[in-house]
Amino acid sequence: MRSDYLNNNSSVGDVAAKFQVIAVAKTLDDADSGKVFGIDQDSGAYEITLPLVKNVTPGWNVTFLLTDVGSNAVTIANNTDEDTIVGYTSGGDGGAGSSTDSTAVDEIVFISGAQLGDKVDLFCDGTYFYAQATAHDVAHITIS
Repeated sequence: MRSDYLNNNSSVGDVAAKFQVIAVAKTLDDADSGKVFGIDQDSGAYEITLPLVKNVTPGWNVTFLLTDVGSNAVTIANNTDEDTIVGYTSGGDGGAGSSTDSTAVDEIVFISGAQLGDKVDLFCDGTYFYAQATAHDVAHITIS
C-alpha cells in the first residue's frame, strides 16, 4: 500500500481533489495545501488570509474557484507580517491584466462582476506565493 498511488497499475482511482466552499473570513494553514476552495461571493465581503511563508512546506498550493457569484469583494491576502504574492491576471476578454512584475504585493481580489469559473492558483516555493489568476473579464480579479 505504501506506493499504490504512485504505481501506474495500482487501480487506485479515488484521488479526488479536496474541496471546500468558503463563505466567511478564513485563515489558511499548511494543512490546506492541495485544496480547491469554492468562493461564495454572494454571502458578503470577507478576507481569506494566507499563512506565513515560513509556516508552509515548499510546494504548498491551493486553487480558488468562484462558485457563487455576487457583488461582494472577496480578498485573498498575505498575513500582515509579509508581502509575498507575485504573479499576474489574465482574461478571456483579451484585456490587459494586472501584474506584480518583480515586487511582491499584499492581495488578490475577486471583485463585483466576477463570473462562475474565474479562478486563482497559488503555489509557494518557500519564499513567495506565485499567483496565476484567470477570469472571463480580466478586470474582475485584481492583484496589487
